[in-house]
Amino acid sequence: MTRLLLSALAGAVIFATGVRAEEVRSRYYLGIGEPSPEAWQIMIENPTDRGKGMGDAMAAMGGEMISYFWGMADGKNYVTVRVPDDPTMVQAMYAARLSQGVLKNYTFIELMTSADMVEALKRVPEFTTPAE
Repeated sequence: MTRLLLSALAGAVIFATGVRAEEVRSRYYLGIGEPSPEAWQIMIENPTDRGKGMGDAMAAMGGEMISYFWGMADGKNYVTVRVPDDPTMVQAMYAARLSQGVLKNYTFIELMTSADMVEALKRVPEFTTPAE
């Protein structure tokens, strides 16, 4: 059960720009997890709302679970989370997920808001080199 709750920490987070001084900078991530056969057995034997445990775990770390969904055709879970802008914490979360053995496959993708993409696009000329 604990391993499964920890495996629910598959999360996902977007870099927030334009943050007010009193707000904590954060990032958003999309976690896509494919449970192992052992994890499925645990879930079948103890059918509970895994999203609640994930939300509680994210809150304890100073973050927030935004959504937790299951893919009907692929058996994967899709979780979006907001966590403090702390790359070391994000890397540790990812490594912890990989080391628990309850997922066959796990992807953790940083997301970007549409407004942040506008700012990134404005900077493209800084990094463009002439084509030869």
